[in-house]
Amino acid sequence: MLFMLITLGFVVVVTGCMILINRWMVSQRPEPPSESEENDPPTQT
Repeated sequence: MLFMLITLGFVVVVTGCMILINRWMVSQRPEPPSESEENDPPTQT
């Protein structure tokens, strides 16, 4: 039982850290790359 609680706690902590790092990385971007992610750029033929 104790091992299950420790494992669940570890998984929750790791998941929370990954979510926080992901949010921090997204917020660190200066601006969204909208020019490179256009659905139909005019340069393509």
